[in-house]
Formats: sequence, C-alpha cells, structure tokens
Amino acid sequence: MFLPGCLSTENELNESGLVIGVTAPSEKKIIQLNKENVVHAPDWEAGSEWSYSDGYSLRVKFTAGDVTVFQRLDAPERWYSRRGFLREESKSKTVMRKIIYRTVAPAAGMSLTVGSPLAFHREYLSNGKLMVHNTSWSIEGREKVSVPAGQFDAWVIVMRTRSLKSNWVGFERWWYSPDVQHYVRMEYKYGSSPEGSRVLMSYKLGAKALSKVAD
Repeated sequence: MFLPGCLSTENELNESGLVIGVTAPSEKKIIQLNKENVVHAPDWEAGSEWSYSDGYSLRVKFTAGDVTVFQRLDAPERWYSRRGFLREESKSKTVMRKIIYRTVAPAAGMSLTVGSPLAFHREYLSNGKLMVHNTSWSIEGREKVSVPAGQFDAWVIVMRTRSLKSNWVGFERWWYSPDVQHYVRMEYKYGSSPEGSRVLMSYKLGAKALSKVAD
C-alpha cells in the first residue's frame, strides 16, 4: 500500500537547517550550470538493473503510475519504492517503513530545480515507531565522472536529513546520470555509522528506456 502525501504550507522549510555532510571534494571541478535548470526523475522501466562496487545491486521490479518499486538483487528480501527522487516505502530484513510527506505534494520529487532546494517534513513508521525528519534535496552542480561502467556527465544532487526527535543526521550525495537513470557514484552517511561510497560497475536499461536515452 502506498501512502500519499498531502499539501500543506504551515511549516515552510529552508535548507539552512539541513547542512549535513561534507562538501564535494575540492579536487573535482564542478561544471558550470547551464541554462537547463530542471533535473527530471527517470521514467523507469521494469527490468532495468544497476550493480555497484560494494555489492549493492538492484532492479526495477515494476512501476505503477509515478511509483517505481526496486528490488535488491544482492538481498532479494529487501525492496523500496520511489515516486521520482523521493522514497515512499521500504522493507529491509527487519524493518518495514511507510513514509508520509505532509508539507509537499506527492509528486514534488518528480523533478529538482537548480537554486531551489526541495525541503520538507518527512514522517514514517519504523516497525510501528513514529520517526519525524527535516529533509532536503538540492542540486550542487554538474561534473564529469569516470567509474568502471564508463564516463558520464552527472548532476551532483544531495539529500540531507535530520531527526526532529533525536540527534540523528544523514546525507546522500549522488552523481546522477540521466543516461544511466541512476547515480553512477554515491557518498553517504547515516547516523553514527561510518561514511561510505559506491560506484557503478555495470548497468542494463529496459528496451524502452534505452530508446528514450538514445533520443
């Protein structure tokens, strides 16, 4: 069951309270942003797959309207769903989460805009326990990046989040390639766990997705 968000304006947020995670490494040259100022979420297709350096591997299991369900190939009992860039539900080995977005519309994550961070409250039940976070997604720039799967022109996109009930914070920094329909590199940290990273080793897009990328 997918839980829809509902639009509200009573808790406007900005990214100033969500400065979490390190900045992009200084030795990497960020490409100047061009006139294109909107990054659209992929039009994912069942069967597309991505495999990463740390063993993390996933496949699009199915789509339902704007919602896409991904299954972990390295841990088949685990899955999650996204509506655009934003997660909605997920199941790990021990935890089931259902996320509700109360301060943005359900489709707010279908695209991200340069210079306009998407910031919101995020609530979810973790095995019945309510969690509340302030979260934002923002675009830092563009960068050419080389990984084992190839060289790509990528958008540098950052997700920052912090709990309103504890001192827990986390972040993900994506090097997102529209041609790959996923990140080709990611740096991340969640709570007290150590920082981690992964790079794309190989990928396979569905036939329709390939034709759209070619166009």
